[in-house]
Amino acid sequence: MNVIFENLYKDYEGKIVFSSISGRINNNEKIGLIGVNGIGKTTLAKLLAGLEQYEEGSIKYSPSNLKIHYMNEALEGKDFSNLSGGEKTKQLLSETLNKDYDVLILDEPTNHLDMESVSWLEGIIKNLRKTVLIISHDRYFLDKTTNKIWELSSKELRQYEGNYTSYKLQKKSEIRNQLKEYEKQQRDIKHLNEVINDRKDWFDKAHKAAGQNDFARSKAKKHVSVMRAKEKQLERLEDNKVEKPKEEVAACFELLNKGIVNTKLSRYLVQGNNLYKSYGDRTILTKASFSIMRGDKIALLGNNGAGKTTIIKMLNGLDKNFDGIITVNPSVKIGYFAQELENLNYDKCILDNLLESGATQKEARLLLACLLFKGDDVFKEVKNLSMGEKCRVAFAKLILSSANLLILDEPTNYMDIVSKEKVEEILEEFQGSMLFVSHDRYFVNRLSNKVLQLNNYKLTTYLGGYEEYLNKIENDRKAEALSEDYNTIKDTISRLECELAFISGRLNDKLTEEERQIVNDKFLLTAREINMYKNKIKA
Repeated sequence: MNVIFENLYKDYEGKIVFSSISGRINNNEKIGLIGVNGIGKTTLAKLLAGLEQYEEGSIKYSPSNLKIHYMNEALEGKDFSNLSGGEKTKQLLSETLNKDYDVLILDEPTNHLDMESVSWLEGIIKNLRKTVLIISHDRYFLDKTTNKIWELSSKELRQYEGNYTSYKLQKKSEIRNQLKEYEKQQRDIKHLNEVINDRKDWFDKAHKAAGQNDFARSKAKKHVSVMRAKEKQLERLEDNKVEKPKEEVAACFELLNKGIVNTKLSRYLVQGNNLYKSYGDRTILTKASFSIMRGDKIALLGNNGAGKTTIIKMLNGLDKNFDGIITVNPSVKIGYFAQELENLNYDKCILDNLLESGATQKEARLLLACLLFKGDDVFKEVKNLSMGEKCRVAFAKLILSSANLLILDEPTNYMDIVSKEKVEEILEEFQGSMLFVSHDRYFVNRLSNKVLQLNNYKLTTYLGGYEEYLNKIENDRKAEALSEDYNTIKDTISRLECELAFISGRLNDKLTEEERQIVNDKFLLTAREINMYKNKIKA
């Protein structure tokens, strides 16, 4: 089974989406399709599924009756009005996975799913013996489910073996090698220009000195032939120029940390004690406590609807209708990123929004360049931006607020992968403390050094990052399962040890050779059984 597509060209009303796109899907591949927002990922998926037409190129299916199913919530057209976004997505996924298909295309399948549901989907896709093409901004999900990455741009589709992390390593290596090739070519071009100029000077001087001497004139012409050969060599280099890789703009450490440098902060920044919170009959917290310490990068995790945003609002003083005490140290300046993006002035341009924070124009433009707003982009009005762009502006404004404790509620929502990674790079450089809510596990894993879990109306702190948290949860689950069987196993061991003692005594009796063999076998079998149960307790 395969799908081969060559030189695909697609436009909408004269506006080119992409051109010269070629690739191949093979049997049992799990492919992750990535690219910046608006580049045409969904369009390519629909072309491959036969849901849209392309203007130029070809798509060949083998066998010709290959069944491709494309899943996107907007296309399903089912009435799930009584379900939440996550329940709707899970229902669609369950129905889709039971359909008859050879190739499954999933367009943002993790949208609206909580972490538990995403893990459920990962397990299904990993065990699925079918070909799957996944469009997703969830890098952790791509890491767990894919064995190939497609990177789409307007001019080409590049393919990389392995999952998303493997793709990132290959991209870094590519850029490094491209930079080396570029620098070598620039040296070669400079050297050839110098040789050509030298030969030209030598020829002019030799030609003048030769006068009417034919031998000397002939010798001077040799400089011309060398010069012409070098000019052709230079022309070939110019025709095959290596592009200089785009330089990454690095945010200045001092700029990101101007509210932290030379600021003395106590060990405990925020403490919450004996917290009770509810909405009518719906309980959020019962006797919950937590603390945020200097240097903490805390991921607040919990199921959808558990109350994570409520806790963040309590921390920021936006919700005071609760019992218990939250103490914020006077030296703490909180910077709050809300999903509603309330810190933006929609009628002003991007740059003016940042200047409101007290930043200089140089500081504002440097940070905006780090967040992919370059040149005249900074003069765009905020009201005309996409949601992902608005989130980047709100984040930049927050960073320039000189806060030393950032409280972030889904800061990378609506962002494509490139934008998310720019935000992560900045937060890695930030030396203050953070507490954040995010469904992006790659983001959580990269930035957190503590996890605060909201479960059963309680807050539990886990030291270490997201992977350590997962390991601890799994170990706790195994221990709990074992504890249920522990007493039963201990009783069984006691019973078998009594049997073993009785059998051992029988071996001292006068027995026929056949009887002794039977008792000996019984002894060995019982001893093995005891060891098996003891190992269960040790595991």
